[in-house]
Amino acid sequence: MRTLLLCLVIWFAPSLHAQVQNQPLLIGAEDDWAPFSSAENGQPTGMAVDIVRAIFADANIPIKLVSVPYARCMRETKSGRLAGCFDTLPDAQMLRDYLFHAKPLFSDPLLILARADRPVVSVQVRDLEDTRVVITHGYSYGDEFESNHKIQRIEGVADISNLRMLVAGRADYAIVYQRILRHQMRNKGHDLSGQLKTVGQLSDAKLYLSFSRNWADMPGVIERFNAAHARLARNGAIAAIHKKWD
Repeated sequence: MRTLLLCLVIWFAPSLHAQVQNQPLLIGAEDDWAPFSSAENGQPTGMAVDIVRAIFADANIPIKLVSVPYARCMRETKSGRLAGCFDTLPDAQMLRDYLFHAKPLFSDPLLILARADRPVVSVQVRDLEDTRVVITHGYSYGDEFESNHKIQRIEGVADISNLRMLVAGRADYAIVYQRILRHQMRNKGHDLSGQLKTVGQLSDAKLYLSFSRNWADMPGVIERFNAAHARLARNGAIAAIHKKWD
């Protein structure tokens, strides 16, 4: 019996390995973060979606993108149900929980917003201490913000609702990416026109794809991803995607 079981393991092991290797990587794409990554009719779309697809295609790595809420996307990447998730601003904790590629997919300023009638002009992270700051559930905002526990965080579900909370006086400040703010005000936030102002900036945030530490051969995948990313940066393909969405 033992001999038979050993023979079965040896017989099936190569075919199982080949099957796993030939399956596309399951990559989670944020479903509500236009213009970077969102879902239209259940399909991922956005600037970051185009960048990620282009890099994996150049690396000759088949992928399957699935649109999921960001917090769930990161949980399932950490557990290994997904091979990766985007878009992530890494902080110290995330560097322990996930693997990251060499160069960011893109960058965008993280703005500090206040109501237009608030008598403040210039705000830095330390000025947010003992104030109510609305942020989006599951998002990260860089080490300086994340490590300051004197900031009172109010977690909202989406950037546009966060902005409405701010205007309604339920928070003192909101943190929103510059291009996200521009997109939201143009497409969903007409009622907020003239009621918000930018009073500071956290950082020029660099956004990445988070790779799972619990997925087979991830270091090899990242190595090929890095090489493809560098090629597309050199030949202008990444710049062309930026231009398309800007």
